[in-house]
Amino acid sequence: MESKAKKASVVVMARTGLLLTLVLMIAFGFFADITLADSGLSDLSTKRTELTTLQSKIEQIKQTLSQKSRQEKDALRALQRTEEELLAIESRIEQTEKRLKDAERKLVQTRAELAEAERQLETATEQYEVSLHSLEDRLVFIYKLGPGSMLELLLGSSSFADFVTRYDYLGVIARQDADVYAEIRAEKEALEEQREEICARKAELEETSIEIALLSSSLAEQKRSIQPVLAQRSQYASRVAAERERWERELAEEERASRELEQTIREMQTRLGESGEIMKWTGKFIWPVQFRRISDVFGWRVHPIYKTRRFHSGMDLAASTGTPVKAAADGRV
Repeated sequence: MESKAKKASVVVMARTGLLLTLVLMIAFGFFADITLADSGLSDLSTKRTELTTLQSKIEQIKQTLSQKSRQEKDALRALQRTEEELLAIESRIEQTEKRLKDAERKLVQTRAELAEAERQLETATEQYEVSLHSLEDRLVFIYKLGPGSMLELLLGSSSFADFVTRYDYLGVIARQDADVYAEIRAEKEALEEQREEICARKAELEETSIEIALLSSSLAEQKRSIQPVLAQRSQYASRVAAERERWERELAEEERASRELEQTIREMQTRLGESGEIMKWTGKFIWPVQFRRISDVFGWRVHPIYKTRRFHSGMDLAASTGTPVKAAADGRV
């Protein structure tokens, strides 16, 4: 009897130990699942926080990039204005140099005309002096002969016809002397007038040449003064463009990291959804706003501000200010 009682006691203790072991295993498994689930949700929450921080950083980079883009546009506009000013100055310099060359050519021609006019005037003056001396010599000769000599010349005529001929001859000589004198004097006066006109033209051209030369010198000084400004603005535009490109590269890197983090979060959500710890997605979204207009779609696009090809990881909906926005689906945040 004692042997049977001992056997029964051993069987009860074994069953009790087995039951206790099963209870402990179930309990440990349950709490392990809870711990793993809590750990998974904690990791998911951490990743979401990282994503929020990263997206905030991306927005800051976008703002900085937008500012750099505006600075670049302003710098390029200023550079373009300076280049246009320089081109205008160079065009004026070219036109002024042409005017100066034309004035110098005319001045050379006028100087040659003046030299020729002075030569002709000198010749006419010599002829005038010779004619005047000849007339004076004849007048002196006639004066020395006296009135009687002229009368004797006429009275010594052999006939009336000879008298008339001699009288006409003396008249012709007198008129010829007067005509020659008047002609030479008129030519001399015309040459003097022509010389004065050429001198006036020469003085005007010399004054014009001086004015054009001063203008050319002023324009050259403007060109010299604007070239450092052009170089400075060009360097500034290049520096701003380099900064903009650097921020674009950083933005692309952060957006790539954001996409990778979003993919990691989706994978974690899928695993936790399969374990029943978070609500599974039904595959349907509702529209966040009632009156919607899609202003930009998901996928690769040319950025509307930066004009570069980038991946757009969402869909943009345009709505007026104050429009109620709803969650696209149920979930845990």
